[in-house]
Amino acid sequence: MAEQQPRSTFPENETWDLTALFPDQAAFEQAIADTTKDVEAFVAKFNGHLDTLADFTAAYEAYETLMIKVTRIMIYSYIPQSSDYSDAAFAQNAAEGNQFATTTTVALSFFDDAVINAPTEITDELAKIPGLSKEMRQIARRKQHYLGADVEKTLANLSEIMQAPSDIYSQMRAGDFAMDDFEVDGTTYQNSFVMYENFYQNHESAAVREAAFRSFSAGLRAHENAAATAYLNQVRQEKTLADMRGYANVFDYLLDGQEVTHEMFDRQIDLIMNDFGPVAQRYLKHVAQVNHLDQLTFADWKLDLDVELNPAVSIDEAYDLVMSATAPLSSEYTDQVKNYQTERWVDFAANKGKESGGYATTPYRVHPYILMSWTGRLSDVYTLIHEIGHAGQFIFSEMDNSLTDSDMSTYYVEAPSTFNELLLSDYLENQAEDPRTKRFALAHRLTDTYFHNFITHLLEAAFQREVYNLIEAGQTFGADKLNGIMKDVLQKFWGDAVVIDDDAALTWMRQSHYYMGLYSYTYSAGLVVSTQGFINLKANPVEATKNWLDFLKSGGSLAPLETIKITGADVSTDAPLRNTIDFLSDTVEQIIAYTAQIENK
Repeated sequence: MAEQQPRSTFPENETWDLTALFPDQAAFEQAIADTTKDVEAFVAKFNGHLDTLADFTAAYEAYETLMIKVTRIMIYSYIPQSSDYSDAAFAQNAAEGNQFATTTTVALSFFDDAVINAPTEITDELAKIPGLSKEMRQIARRKQHYLGADVEKTLANLSEIMQAPSDIYSQMRAGDFAMDDFEVDGTTYQNSFVMYENFYQNHESAAVREAAFRSFSAGLRAHENAAATAYLNQVRQEKTLADMRGYANVFDYLLDGQEVTHEMFDRQIDLIMNDFGPVAQRYLKHVAQVNHLDQLTFADWKLDLDVELNPAVSIDEAYDLVMSATAPLSSEYTDQVKNYQTERWVDFAANKGKESGGYATTPYRVHPYILMSWTGRLSDVYTLIHEIGHAGQFIFSEMDNSLTDSDMSTYYVEAPSTFNELLLSDYLENQAEDPRTKRFALAHRLTDTYFHNFITHLLEAAFQREVYNLIEAGQTFGADKLNGIMKDVLQKFWGDAVVIDDDAALTWMRQSHYYMGLYSYTYSAGLVVSTQGFINLKANPVEATKNWLDFLKSGGSLAPLETIKITGADVSTDAPLRNTIDFLSDTVEQIIAYTAQIENK
């Protein structure tokens, strides 16, 4: 794979088009100036004048319009920087956006205070107004932990500074985690964060995988102490806020916004670690057997089952796959996402300085934006269709809901994205005519969907739980301690299927999710919902399709457990999670059966 190139070398059609937000930089600057005046007008009109239900109703109508403008400004300010952290103009926009956000949050803090302190009879009536159901649910929860106007305003003023640990880590990962070249059989290979994670870690050559992993690990280790310090400051900050707000522990504080319980968090981690671990181990031992390896190291665990069957995929071919795979959701769905390529929603360019991984974000009722790095592998199609899943949910939810009610709980926000991945694997398997290609499709169901969301992110959550337990106990940590925790978690999950060494222990440095509260475990939680939805789709396509689209449309208007029931899953019990583990066990057995057919030919 060639060395990463500057962003300026990529064709326009591989970059996103931000003109749907603002036609140019001048329009963005003007929007900040105009919206700042709108904020001042809102403050002048409503601060000290919120007494009756009519007052609050009028304020919320104005607030919705105002926050739509604020959201668009914020998205325009930060997403360019994630595409290239080396660009000074992008950095300036991000800084300007952060300053605008802080100033706006502080100015509007009076409104939050007024709603929280409003009489119950007013908030009860507000909850009946379409578009305010989630807002009022959240207000009721936050009211129990509110610190008063002065303290809340102070915290709002400090919000930009409190973001520093996350900003430091993002800058490190985008610009400082430099990986040395490595040589295999006389050939020199360039390495980087994106190149390793998107290309080398499932390279067909064991020697390349091993050398790339050691180069990658050395690049991480050079910054482990700084990364540990940033993370320590993040969790200390969260623990301090949890204590200030009177939560029993930091877990309850971080889960409160998701509207789920500590027990649901623990159940997700414990059942997957204990019950899915053996299923994953069985699959990886089969991978080792098929590839004639005596033992898998951590450099091998993302190895494709069939290394010779990993076709290159172009961006145009990926479009056809995305549209074909999502067709079972009906034209009602595909009509909403079909323009993602012509309207340039997606930033594909794998340029230097770009944030690794992928994400989707949405300016309300414009269209979503997606960031990823295209390397031409099938795994890129899984990333793309995953983010298109988020995009589809954004679109449907925003069509049917207010800005606040359109926002799904993070507990199940990964369901729409992982559901699309299951559709892709199903399409690939159904299109195949021979057992080898069918096995290929099911193997990618495991490695691209479940290994990423049910293992990588779940192990992050298991690691996080141990870290927060340390903080709850009044202890601290450095890089050595974090390495030890991660190594123990990996060894517990993988058993004797994978050799876990000191380089594998550096895995905690590879994700930004640790700066997003208890978010990592929600990938597996969302995937439980999507798996149940997929099982229902195969059993009863018409009803399940309607239910799934209704689920997307619901946004955050209902409490999470009620929303999830629309899909046919009841996550108040462990049944959907156990069904998912059974589904995965059956997938592994089917893969092994396909192997037997191939070998017996």
